[in-house]
Amino acid sequence: MHNYLPVKTADYNYTLNIPSQVSMPITGDKTQKMRKYDDGSISVVSASNQSFFEIDLQWSYIKDSNRSIIMDLWHNQNKANGIEKTFYWYNVFDTETYVVRFINPLKTVFYPANKVEISTLTLRIEGKRS
Repeated sequence: MHNYLPVKTADYNYTLNIPSQVSMPITGDKTQKMRKYDDGSISVVSASNQSFFEIDLQWSYIKDSNRSIIMDLWHNQNKANGIEKTFYWYNVFDTETYVVRFINPLKTVFYPANKVEISTLTLRIEGKRS
């Protein structure tokens, strides 16, 4: 995906580097609308030629220190402030750093015996760091 993204600078200068513990699905897409007609033909209109990617991070067990980092990044109005601001994310699989933003609520699950999980946290990858 690195080859298809523009170079960008994040709104908040911080790099999230907590590797996902579960599989990491990546969806690549473009802003396009497709219409299907009664005769079986289709028509596609592209609103942009720019590709974008979304990645799902999951932690089936996360240490309190790492959970605190993610919670503070998501909730602090001077940092990501929910889905408002972009920040950097380091991808351990391709060793690249990307400009990302959260695009869904932060859901934390607490279990007995102090087990804590962050289910799916989706990042929109908007660019690559220079």
